[in-house]
Amino acid sequence: MGHFNRYQFEDFVTDTRQVTADVDLFALLKRAVAQHGYDRISLWVIDDPDLPQRVHGRGVLHNFPDDLRGYYLENGCAAFDPVMMAVRRQSGVLDWEDYEKRSNYLPAQTRLYNVAREGGLRNGLTAPIWGRTGLVASIGLASTEGKDGAHANPDLIGALTAQFYLSYKRLNAQGETPRAQAIGITQKQTEILSWVAAGKTDSEIATIMGISRNTVDTHMRQIFARLDAPNRVTAVVKAIGEGLIRP
Repeated sequence: MGHFNRYQFEDFVTDTRQVTADVDLFALLKRAVAQHGYDRISLWVIDDPDLPQRVHGRGVLHNFPDDLRGYYLENGCAAFDPVMMAVRRQSGVLDWEDYEKRSNYLPAQTRLYNVAREGGLRNGLTAPIWGRTGLVASIGLASTEGKDGAHANPDLIGALTAQFYLSYKRLNAQGETPRAQAIGITQKQTEILSWVAAGKTDSEIATIMGISRNTVDTHMRQIFARLDAPNRVTAVVKAIGEGLIRP
C-alpha cells in the first residue's frame, strides 16, 4: 500500500470522534492496526467505574478465536496470565514474546501462550488503559501471520488504543448520577473533575479528553460556580463529598 493511502493517526482520531456505534468503532481500529500487520483485537474491560457493570471483567469487542477464548475462560487463565499481571505494573505496550524471553514462566503460563500461538495469535501485544482508578482495561492485538507478520511502533499502537478506548467510553459511559443532575454537573464535567483530582493540568486534561484547553477552562468555571468553589482543591473536595467522583 502506498504511503499516501495509509490511514493516518489524525484521520483515525477524527473518525473515532464521529462514530456512533461500537461495531463501526471496532472497524476503524481494525483498519488502523491492519496496516501494521495486526488482524486480531480484543478489548477487555477490567474495572472502569464510568462503564456499566455488565461489561466489567469480560471481553466486549473482539475477534480473537472462540476456541482460544474458551480455553482461557475454562482454565481460569486470568488468575495466572503473565502478560496481564505485567501490564498492571507498567504504562506502555507490552510485547508478549519479548516479555516471555526475559521471564521465567510457570508451565501453565508457557502452555497458555503456546496454545495462543498455535491457535493463530502471533506477534501479540497488550496495551494497558489507565484511568483515574488504576488499570481500567486492556487491548490485545495479534496477527495470524508468522514471526515477521507484524511491525508495530509501540508508541503509535499505544496512541491508537488510547483513542479507541476514549471513543468506546463516549459511546458506552453511564449517564450522570441523580446527585450530579441535581447540582447541574454534566458527565463531561464529572470526568474533568476526576482528572483534576488525579493531579492533571488543564492542558493535560484537554489532551486526554480530546478537547481544547479553552473548553476545559469553560467547564472548570461552570464547575466552580455550581459547587460554589473558589479553586480546584475545594471543587475536588466538594465533588468527593457529594459523591460525584471517587477519592
